[in-house]
Amino acid sequence: MYKTWPFFILFLLFSSCSKEQKFTSSDMWKLAVKKDPSIELILLTDPAKRVLCENYQVDGCIIGSGKRIKVRLIELMAMEFDSEENARKAALAYDQYYARNWFFDEVKGEPVLESFIKEVYGAKNPKKSK
Repeated sequence: MYKTWPFFILFLLFSSCSKEQKFTSSDMWKLAVKKDPSIELILLTDPAKRVLCENYQVDGCIIGSGKRIKVRLIELMAMEFDSEENARKAALAYDQYYARNWFFDEVKGEPVLESFIKEVYGAKNPKKSK
């Protein structure tokens, strides 16, 4: 049994290092409010304005995660994904931004929003990096 301990410990170390870092909804909100306390989560009464995974042709979107957020009078949409890779693919498909496991829509071309998500979340547009 003692001979297997070193291998077991190495396995735990390598498996914990390979875990993908994700933002939870709570993480996202705390970081945003820390940067700009005036940020608002938009409560929608109009069903047509809801942020729904089924409105996007992408894999890995977490149903019910879509949010509209107002940053300095401008709205953006954010959706959580099951992985960073799927969030990146969504950003690539729609020429928008992603950070870790989150996809941001209606951001490109809005300097205030682009600046905000880059500073707060380290967001990237995968098309710009090519």
